[in-house]
Amino acid sequence: MTRIEFWPDYGPGPLWDDGGRAVDLDGLGLAPGLVERIRSWHARYEEDRIPAEGPGDPVWLAEGRELLAEIRAALPDFTVVVDEPWWDEPPKQAAQ
Repeated sequence: MTRIEFWPDYGPGPLWDDGGRAVDLDGLGLAPGLVERIRSWHARYEEDRIPAEGPGDPVWLAEGRELLAEIRAALPDFTVVVDEPWWDEPPKQAAQ
């Protein structure tokens, strides 16, 4: 299996190979509609959308989790990994 990482950022992405290079979405065999949705979502990335130092953007994060699940389902020969906890489950809200 090939390992790729799901990590949105400014510029290319959100899929990266083990060498830290952006993976070409068109070369993965994903459905064109899914590729377009991934690109549209990724283009809206901003640091404050992730809950690293604040609440993040729950709508954008939920869309990212949905896309991640679709990517994983569409690429059964790949292991799609994440390093942040908010991609596999909703972020926990800080106690008020």
